[in-house]
Amino acid sequence: MRIVDVAGDRPVEVLRAGDVAVWVMDSVAFGGPEHAGQVIVTGSHGGRSAGEYAASYGVAVVVANDAGIGKNAAGVAGLVAVDADGIAGIGVSHESSRIGDGTDTWEHGVVSFVNRRAAALGVTLGEPVRTAVARVLDEGGL
Repeated sequence: MRIVDVAGDRPVEVLRAGDVAVWVMDSVAFGGPEHAGQVIVTGSHGGRSAGEYAASYGVAVVVANDAGIGKNAAGVAGLVAVDADGIAGIGVSHESSRIGDGTDTWEHGVVSFVNRRAAALGVTLGEPVRTAVARVLDEGGL
């Protein structure tokens, strides 16, 4: 059994544009197939395992903490990898939001990394993640 199967913290919808919602969660592991085509904003690191979770759910956008980038860019490796699945991967600076806290990521995260898909949607380094995600939804790019 995964800890998320018994934990009380579940994804919370914070924004919606038509059929696409933004879901905030402390861990990418709280997501699931019900988030296919949606935006998930997580407190998770953006490493390979986080990318694997996001890809398995079929999300449109995944936001995660850059975890300081780290050796061989391990902190964003999953955000790089999901580009192959057409998923926009956005990293927020570990200095702007707490790792493991999805709400802090949504409220205070500053974009520090974008994969090619996210860049194509117009997400830029240094902007608040909340602003970037809202703009992408408003422009209907997903």
